[in-house]
Order: sequence, then structure tokens, then C-alpha cells
Amino acid sequence: MTEKLLIRIDQSAKQAIHWLVYSTDQQIIASGEYKQLSDLAELTEKAQGRETSILLSASMVQLKTIELPTKWNRKLEQALPFMLEEQLACDVDEVFIAIGEPGTKDDKPTINIALCDRVLLAELFAVLEEHQIFAKHVVPDALLLPELAENELAVVELDGQWLCRLGAWHACVIEPSWGADYLHALAVERISHYSPADALPEVAPKVAKEAEYELPLALLAKNLTNTAFNLRQGIFAAKKSTPQWWKDWQSGLIAASVALFGFVAVQGIQVVKLKGQAEEVRAEAIATYQQAFPNKRVREALLRRQIEGELKAISATKQGGFLDLADKFVSVYSQVKDFQPETLRYDHKRNELRIRVKAKDFQVFGQVKTILEQKGLTVQQGSLNNDGDAVIGEIRLRGDV
Repeated sequence: MTEKLLIRIDQSAKQAIHWLVYSTDQQIIASGEYKQLSDLAELTEKAQGRETSILLSASMVQLKTIELPTKWNRKLEQALPFMLEEQLACDVDEVFIAIGEPGTKDDKPTINIALCDRVLLAELFAVLEEHQIFAKHVVPDALLLPELAENELAVVELDGQWLCRLGAWHACVIEPSWGADYLHALAVERISHYSPADALPEVAPKVAKEAEYELPLALLAKNLTNTAFNLRQGIFAAKKSTPQWWKDWQSGLIAASVALFGFVAVQGIQVVKLKGQAEEVRAEAIATYQQAFPNKRVREALLRRQIEGELKAISATKQGGFLDLADKFVSVYSQVKDFQPETLRYDHKRNELRIRVKAKDFQVFGQVKTILEQKGLTVQQGSLNNDGDAVIGEIRLRGDV
């Protein structure tokens, strides 16, 4: 069960910041609100380890559908700001344009876009980053209301405002003071409300969705995964983060595996269970085994037993043999940068460990050789060859026979 964090932000100082922690099966875990943007620091801890999404008040985002002279393409995307200049009351450079889905209207190609104040959006992301809240998804809040039949308005009350959605690409927030005029102008045929609507103007027949009355953010969270649109694009695209487990594997699969296996054998702890790991990790574990024991056939269902058997066989060698050499080699690996083992070969009779290595330059090999000799090992360095920007070579470590 994965937990997620939803934060709703309004540019008005009068509006609170609402938040919701919920699970993938829509179970509400916690919720609350804060009075101002600076209070986001209170959500830093809640954001750690949870997928975070930001809902911007629809009053901060203008949704438009633009007719195009031809089918949507890259050139039209570059020309879009100039096409909008006459429709904007401000300089087009002050507006951030987010691209939605292309479509057609009366057999003419169209594109859905969202307009937002560029500076306001930049400041918001800066505040979020300052508080270590990294949101991959930013969506106008009212766009997450259920999409109903044509000319049927979906509404929900939040903090004295009404969030409204009409069709696939029309969302807004209305205030009680002027909401009646706006709803009259929409001329909708029916209003479906997901919270009590006694205060909502009588401009069309109302349909109460009482079975779905709940926290407004919980209602919006249900549609989050069904909405492809995301304001985090272009200059505001979310930075791709590399998972920590991938960084660990990528830094040196062979060396890390040898260190892990040695630690397991010496300390007597259980072999790390592979069940429950991602498919990528399982594949990497198989590749590691094949590289460490190239002459052994891999049986995926019995991989753990195979590893345990190989570790027992290694641990039974004279004077520690392989484990002693591997332990000293791994300790050196952690001290030297730009140094990556590719293959390992162990000669039991000669108690010799042969490592094929890729390094940044020739000096790295000399540095490694010096460190290993200081640890009392006999070190032989094979021929070194350039391979593009790297140097490939072999190091032989020999212990007592």
C-alpha cells in the first residue's frame, strides 16, 4: 500500500492550505490545513517517502482551447505564444503556457492549453523546494472533479468557495458574492453537487451526490490518476531523481555484490531475500551471479540456494582465500574514484584473484596498486589499454598459498 500526499494551494491570503495523506486504495490517513504558505514547513516530514501532488486553485490557472490552422506539431508549439498575444491582457512573456491534449472542433484541429503567471509559479516551486517538498504533479484543483455529461456542471464547496467543472476542459472557482452571475452566464442544464449546496444559487436543477459527500480533497484525489495533464512541463518540468537503490547498484554491481556476499559469509547473516524486489533488481542479481560464477548455470527459482552454496564453498578455502582477497580489494574500491571492476576470476590453486578493471586514467591503476601493496598483498598489473575516455586493464592479487 503506497501513501500519497495531496496539497491544495490558493494564491489568496484568505484561503488556507489544505492537505491530505491517503493511500492508493483511497483510505484517508490524515488531513488538515495551514493558514499561510510559510506553514508548508510543517509538511516537510509528511512529504518524505510519499509521492506528492500539488493542486493549484483553478483561479490561478486559465484553461483555453485554441483553434489551429493545421494539425498540432512542434512548429505550432513554438509559434503558440505569438498566436496568443492578442488574447492576453499582459505581456506574453509573463505567462507560462502548459500544453494539454490536441483535439478537434467542427472538424478543425485544436489544442488545450493552460495559462499561469510565470513568476507566481516559479516562486511557488522555489518555496516547495526550500521546504524539501518535491511534487511531480501539479494540476488545477477543479479539473479533478468528475467529468459529467455535456452541459452538466460538477461542483464542490471548499473553504467558502465553489470549485466547478464543465466538460473536459473548463474549470473555475467562484465566490458566493458573484457566483450567481457566472453560473447564469454558463447556462448549464443541471448542477451536480458533491457537498451540501443550500447556498448555491438556483440557476439550474440541482442533483445531490450524497453518496459521494466526503472531504473535497478526497474527492479530487480519486481522479488524480485519471488526469494526464500536468503543469510540471517545459521550464517547470520535474527533475528526474534516481532511486537510491539504483545508484548503489550502478556504482559497481560486482564489487558491491562481492562485499555483500563476503559480509554475509563472515558475519553469518542470512542471504538478502530477493522476493519482493523490483524486476530490474532481480535481473541485476542474476547478471551479478553470472559474472561472479561464469561457468555456473543460473536456476532462477533456486538462485538463493546457489548463492549460499557458492559462499560455503568459498568460505571453506584455505586461509580465507577468496574472501580475504575480496575483502581487501573492496576496501580499496571505496577509497578510489573513477575505478570500476568489470569481471572477477579466482584461481584456488594459486590463491590468486584476477580483476578486469575500467578506470579514468593510468594513474588510477598506480594508486590502487600502491594501496593494495600496503595491505600486504602481492600485486601484479597487466597490460593497460585505452578504451575511448577510459583505460581497461587487469590487476592480479595473490595471497598466501
